[in-house]
Amino acid sequence: MSLLSIRNVCISFGGIAALSDVSFDVEAGQTCGLIGPNGAGKSTLFNVISRVYQPASGDVLFDGRSILKERIHRMPSLGIARTFQNTALFPTLTALENVMVGVHAHMRANFVDVTLNLRWVRKEERKARDEAYAILEQTGLAAIANERPPNLSIPTLKRLELARALAAQPRLLLLDEPATSLNHQEVSEFSDFIQQVRKSRGLTLLLVEHHMGFVMGLSDNVVVLDAGRKIAEGVAEDVQRNPEVIEAYLGAAA
Repeated sequence: MSLLSIRNVCISFGGIAALSDVSFDVEAGQTCGLIGPNGAGKSTLFNVISRVYQPASGDVLFDGRSILKERIHRMPSLGIARTFQNTALFPTLTALENVMVGVHAHMRANFVDVTLNLRWVRKEERKARDEAYAILEQTGLAAIANERPPNLSIPTLKRLELARALAAQPRLLLLDEPATSLNHQEVSEFSDFIQQVRKSRGLTLLLVEHHMGFVMGLSDNVVVLDAGRKIAEGVAEDVQRNPEVIEAYLGAAA
């Protein structure tokens, strides 16, 4: 059974179809690349999966069950986490505290419990801090535990956001243009880092990316969208040779 199944998803904005009958599967342990020109519908689909948008029709299945009735704050507890094109870290929190935000996704304490400063909550907070620090160590970021995001380089911020996503203990990780703002060497290093993390944690990845070398090097399977429609799916080599894909990116003359 596929871990993630997109079934005939349709959604429109102002009468314009952003996604038209899109379907594909992502197998457990697989990295699936989602590509297409600007306006293809990639970000819209990410927002449907992460419950920001509700589709007009179709379904999204995670581990065999529909998630379309779930609220956005429930995604981490279900086993789905995501990163963002522009890192969404809290600038006034330290790196350690940012990762603790991810840990809190699978803790029992709620806002009222924390406000009351109950003994068991304090114990959970200590556990969360220890768990967050362990993740920083595993991702090579322990040295910047007490630094705040404005003081960190872009490659380090990318790793930190990924570390925070991992803190939620996801089974499926949605990566939204992770190579943005990285130079050639940084892209290569970050690709190796993602591969290492995926293998060590047995993660399934759905990756939206414009950097073709990055996405083709990471992906077991590639899905191509154009104007809200799926126009191709398969292994990287086959997708790159597909005439519809070439036309979508380079125009009919190509």
